[in-house]
Amino acid sequence: MSIQQIQEFLNAQQIKYTTIYYSHTHTSQELTKYKHNLGIDLLESVLVEIDEQKIALIILPASLQANIGSLQAVLNTKKLRLIRQEEFKNLFPYCEFGTLPPFGEIYNIEVFWWQNLAKNQDVAFYAYSYAHLVRMKYVDFEKLVNPQRKIGFLTRPKYWVGIAAVIPQDAIQELDKYEHCFLGISLENESFSMAKLIGIADWISKKFKKCTVLIGDSIHRITLQINQGLQENQALNKALLLGREYIDNASAVFDIYKDTCIFNLICCSDIQKTEDYFKYYQQLQDDMKQEEEFASSVKYYASEFVINHLHKNSEEVMSYIELSCKYLIEEIAVFACLVKYDLSIMIYPGYLPKILLEKVGGHYPVTPDCLQQIIYVSLRLKGR
Repeated sequence: MSIQQIQEFLNAQQIKYTTIYYSHTHTSQELTKYKHNLGIDLLESVLVEIDEQKIALIILPASLQANIGSLQAVLNTKKLRLIRQEEFKNLFPYCEFGTLPPFGEIYNIEVFWWQNLAKNQDVAFYAYSYAHLVRMKYVDFEKLVNPQRKIGFLTRPKYWVGIAAVIPQDAIQELDKYEHCFLGISLENESFSMAKLIGIADWISKKFKKCTVLIGDSIHRITLQINQGLQENQALNKALLLGREYIDNASAVFDIYKDTCIFNLICCSDIQKTEDYFKYYQQLQDDMKQEEEFASSVKYYASEFVINHLHKNSEEVMSYIELSCKYLIEEIAVFACLVKYDLSIMIYPGYLPKILLEKVGGHYPVTPDCLQQIIYVSLRLKGR
């Protein structure tokens, strides 16, 4: 089997589709990054064995896992298990594990598909290799699979999510009192792939009734300036585009949980136009000039990031450290705005810059003073 045979199959069915090819020069890490950036419309074909007699394909979003017990009950089978990777290689030696196209009739295999697949958007799937991606309209996909094989079964996120830390520590006892939190999203960050975002959104939906999602678009321009050497206007345009693309993908994720939690999306670019933002940013700039210890700490953490993570040469280091300092000050000012808007519970996978935590913890004169109200919840994610 090859991508050409899938194309012949789709052409014979008169289906409109797009094929995306990733060249052989792409590394496995790059292909993994592209996969993580795809939305919930990316499908995955999971191969299962039923009653030790036959195999079948289960089609669901690649960012979710099927609950095997639920699937077994729905299919009314005595035994059901996942086909292991080594077994898959024996059955489909021409296909990379996890990239079997979702059309069972090609292989004479029965197909069952999750009834909650998003109906108003495209779907995508890999075809025998992570270097070949096929996209088509959902309505066309539905024509190719048997509607009677649409089944309802329980799913769960591919990532387990739990609390890694709460700062201040004693605030962990008070989290149940809050109904509203905010989630910070860093663009082009592995912690916010769609599969991980589903895990995070699932956790939030069980703890809070409302969540404001902050998309770090405009502030990401500084990361692009440092990482890619872009000019500021060019970096800003790219950052805003990345933000819009992320919102398009993430909206479908948050829709999954709309019955239990209301997710509202806002962008840094909007907050950075407000009077409050300019006021807080100026206060922090004044702190940089007047508080030597605070300024030294900002420069220290900015330098640590540039030198340890970006490996820039000596001629570039100072300018990138200045940009990194600017990023930290802008980020703190944005968070101060959210806290003023009565959003004091901040959710983030991993750890925030230490300078922010020190500022919140009272290590320096606290301006903006609303930063004292932040309760920071660090999340830990683990693949199931």
